[in-house]
Parts: sequence; structure tokens; C-alpha cells
Amino acid sequence: MKSQPMSSWPGNAVAKDAAPSAASGRRQSVSLKHDQTDYLLPLPQPQLATAAELFTALDAANIRYGIVQDLGTLPQALAGRDDIDMLLDRQDYRAFCAIMARLHGLRSVSLSCYDNVCDGREDWFIPDFSSSAYLHIDLHVGIRVGWEFRKRYLAFDYGSISQWERLSFDGISIPVVSSMDEIRLALGRFAFRLWAWPWTRWVAIPGNWQDDIARLPSSMQGESVIQFDGGRNSRISCRIRPGVDGIEVHRGDLARLRRSIRHRCGFSSGSALTDATVHLIRKVSYLLLRVLEQLLPGGVPSKRRASAGGLVVALVAPDGLGKTTQTALLKKVFAWKFGCEQVYVGTGEGNGWWLRKGLQKLLAPRKGQFKALIRHERKAQSGGAKSKVMASGLALWGILIAIERYFVVKRAHRWAARGLIVVCDRWPQTLRKGYLDGPMIPSNLPAIPGLAALARFEEWLYRKMAECKPDLTLHLVSDFAVSQSRKPGEISKEGFEARMSLMAELRARDEHIRVVDASADTETINRNLFKQIWLLL
Repeated sequence: MKSQPMSSWPGNAVAKDAAPSAASGRRQSVSLKHDQTDYLLPLPQPQLATAAELFTALDAANIRYGIVQDLGTLPQALAGRDDIDMLLDRQDYRAFCAIMARLHGLRSVSLSCYDNVCDGREDWFIPDFSSSAYLHIDLHVGIRVGWEFRKRYLAFDYGSISQWERLSFDGISIPVVSSMDEIRLALGRFAFRLWAWPWTRWVAIPGNWQDDIARLPSSMQGESVIQFDGGRNSRISCRIRPGVDGIEVHRGDLARLRRSIRHRCGFSSGSALTDATVHLIRKVSYLLLRVLEQLLPGGVPSKRRASAGGLVVALVAPDGLGKTTQTALLKKVFAWKFGCEQVYVGTGEGNGWWLRKGLQKLLAPRKGQFKALIRHERKAQSGGAKSKVMASGLALWGILIAIERYFVVKRAHRWAARGLIVVCDRWPQTLRKGYLDGPMIPSNLPAIPGLAALARFEEWLYRKMAECKPDLTLHLVSDFAVSQSRKPGEISKEGFEARMSLMAELRARDEHIRVVDASADTETINRNLFKQIWLLL
């Protein structure tokens, strides 16, 4: 059957026909210049400001790069909602790293059993401090193909791309791979991942894989031939055609392409058995890790970890200044691509031991009396039986809280050692009892046998917790009016001022504690916290 040129496939002209209606109802648009034609695509979300800085810096440094995959989701990727698959010339790698350092870029690492690990591939993240978000660059210094968990054959590099086009996105010009080269790259990957019975002549590309090729037509007429460089001036032909289930590829051509890629990398056909074995071992390991991750959150290293390791971040503030809200928002932002966990170190409504939560409900009617005893707001009657019972209960309660906090602090540091970003709502301190998650057993308790030993044990636990300092402590500061406007009646003015005074004393003792103004709106506070954490990763 006669081959049909790719430009004649109907799918390549769909964007052109839809351009007027898409551009008329939206403020922004994407323009793709190809064969003197502008292709406009609607933008669902505004791009991150750092995207413009990135591509401007790459072009100014004459970096040879281009986007090679998932062009249909590029608008979402530039808005910080998806990843950008970028191919980079190997000679420009050092210059690329210098630009990443200037933009506060961060490289992640992964265990070898994950599917995103192969030579020449790296995950880079570039922050946008104006919106508490970041770009994800899926960088390829040469594209390697193979089994899903065994990609080791260098099939394409920057010089293998025959033609680059320019995509104009809100004034930014981005080089993207041509439709013909995009199909070649896709078929090179599919050659190792599409399988069929020996008597099957045509293999259908699954629908979820067709999404990886933004400009691969969904409807064609006739059979087409894609040419590949087979080495030593030879060519490998791969036939494709439209089918009932989408795009179909000739099985024999895929097998020849697979053998050609292996031989060009110096491997024989016998390496296929090794590839299958390694792929199976890594995939089983990956599935086991996913199961353990569901059963034991934070118990295994995450898929992506900051190259410098994990981090323990503690947010400290009086009630009403947004600790819990900001902790939840920070986890949502970082957990998009990194391993991130949220822990609660207080005794309020956050997560905690079921025993402590149950006792807390039972003792709720006596909450005011216990607080008064802890804060020395009234003299304990040493001779009364009721006072002795309450003092004993308070001591046991303080020990229970101290033990729970001790295990939470230890767990946070274990998670950080595994590469996770741990955001803590509150953090224990030892300067003053009864405030800001400090010790709870007061010094003026009645002389009851055993209470002094419990008080010493509590102090020992808090000293041990003080040895496990957070990597970053952030104090949210504001005035009492802000706290009252957000949580009316949650805390008295005297209690608020006592906590702010204690926080000032903590900062005087530790110059590494950083202050964030909590008087602003939630988004502004979150941007400030995001920047402080990112710069320490």
C-alpha cells in the first residue's frame, strides 16, 4: 500500500480549525508555528512566572534543548500541574545546572527500583515563590528505552532530532519536537513495551500510551512508513496505520527496530532475558514498597527525595495564628512530587494516640481546673484529698503527653532520615512549663510519694526531645487582635502575651529560628513559609 505523508493526516490540522473559537473566549493562548501556520490552544491555567525566567535563561545561554513528549499537557505543566519532558544536549549539561542553581532549582533522587530511574534522566524542580508552586522538569540527557523498569538503551539524543518547531506560549517561545520526530520517539519506546502473539501481524497502541503523543492523529486513511536510522547507513522501516482501536503498528517492524537499538548500543539479542529478569525484580520491589507505604506511612523512602536529604520543619505560634492551616497547605504543596508528611505535636484536636484522645474526652469537664493547676493560677491545697487525687492525675497525664510527644519527635526525625519533608504543627520546648507544648507537671504539687520521680522522668523526656532539634523552626507572630478574629475566645489575652514572650525568649537563645508575619492573608503567609522551606532543601 502506498505510504501517505504525515502532514496529510487529519489530526495535524485540528488545532488550526479550532483556533478562532478558542482564542476569542480566553485571555491567553498557545501558538504553534509549523509550515507557516499558527496553531492556537486554550490555556486552562496561568503559567508560573518562573517558567518565563527558565526559558529566557536557556535561550540566552544558547542551550540546546527541546520538549519531546506530552505536548498536549504543556500548558498545565507550565502552570505547575504536570511535568515537562525536556531533551538536553549533553555538552550543555553543565550550563543547564548553572542556570538551575541561579533559579534555586532542586534535583531529586530515587531508589533504583523505581521506574523513573535510568542513566541520563533527572528530575529537576524550579520554585515560583510568588505562587507557592514549582515546575517539574523531567530532564533527559539522551533518551533511553527498554522495559519499564530497565531502560538502558540509548536510542535518541539531541542530534537525533531532525526538526525542532517553536511553540509560542503567552510571549514565551519554546522549542518542541516536530510531529514526525515525536512519532519516532514514541515508536522507539513502544518497541520494548508492546507485545503480541507471534501470529499477530498488527499491534494496537493502548489508549493510555496514545496520550503520550499529543500530535499523533487518532484517525488516518491508509498505511504510513516511519524511517529510523539503523546504523552503518542502513534504515529501519516501521509501518503504522489507523485501526479500530486507534493506531496500529506492524509487529515484525517493531521487533526489527528493537534488535537494531540493542545492537547499536553494543548488546546482543540475548540481553533480552537479562532485561526481563531485572525488570521483574525491580517491579516486584516497587510494588512491595507501595504496599508498605500504604501500611506504614513514612516507613519507606518516597519515589522522589531532595538530593540533600529530608527536612524537619516546625511551625510554632499561639492559638489562632494559622499553624494547622499552614501545615496542611504546605503538605499539599510539597506532596505533589516529594515525600511529605504532616505531624501534630500538641494535645488539641489534631492526630494523636487513641488512649490520650479517649482520656481527653473523659477529662474535658475538668479541663479548666487542670489548666489552673498547671499554670499556677491558684494555690494547690496540699492537705485536701481532692487536691492530691487531682495532682496525681495531672502527673500521670503529663507523663502520657510527654511519652507521646517523645515518640512523635523521634518519628519525625526518622522520616526525615528517609528523605521525607516533615511539617510539624507545634514543637516541644523546655523553658517554661504549661506553655507552648512544654512540660506539664508543675513544681508546687503536694508532697505525694512518687510524684517527684514522675516529674524528673518528664524532665528527662523533654531534655531528650530538646536534643532532636528541627532543621527549621518558624515562628508565626502577630498581635492578639488577629488571634481573636480567627478563633474568638480560644485564648485569653494574658495567655497569648505569655506565649509571645516565651517565643521571643526562644529566639534569643537560638538565632536560627526564623520569624514569619502571621497578620497577612493565608496565601501570603503560605508563600513566605514555602520560600523559607525551599531555600533550605
